[in-house]
Amino acid sequence: MNVTDHTSNKKPGADAGAAQENRSAVNPWDIEAPSPELLESPIEFLFVEHNRQRQAANILHLVADGEVNKAGVKKLIDFLETDFAVHVADEELCFFPLLLQHCPPEDNIDKLIERLADEHKKDEATVTGMTTVLNDVMAGNKLNDKAVRTVRGFAEHILQHLALENAVLLPIARARLNETALCALSDMMKERRI
Repeated sequence: MNVTDHTSNKKPGADAGAAQENRSAVNPWDIEAPSPELLESPIEFLFVEHNRQRQAANILHLVADGEVNKAGVKKLIDFLETDFAVHVADEELCFFPLLLQHCPPEDNIDKLIERLADEHKKDEATVTGMTTVLNDVMAGNKLNDKAVRTVRGFAEHILQHLALENAVLLPIARARLNETALCALSDMMKERRI
């Protein structure tokens, strides 16, 4: 494994996230899959996964606004049922434990990770209901007011969660995780995708 892959001084997502955002601007119903090579730079990969969640939140907003693109809604359902769950596992089983090992007490990372883990638990419960609502949309049913609020609320929650992770957690990870930890994180994330 090339050591420089994990220790780039570039801001996470600077190139990959921007390129992905430009592609999704062409089709607002798309959720672009990241390049598998990005797993060599795990923090960059997490940033790109966060961008994919932002794209999912944008699709949820479109659905809440009454727009329907069946291919886009199907892609969203697939994303929520598979990729979203894998990402949460990446964070809960690999990323968060590594941060807890490498951060000094003054970072107060344990409180932040506890908060994010609690949000993940709530997300898991919400995703099941969300896919039911989205399958109703696929069947041609119009969302009632309560479903619109639920869809829009989940989209907003995703965006707030991502803002916290991107603004606080990823910069701490770049500062605290050494090459060995980054290689371990990369390897664990690759194993989950085999």
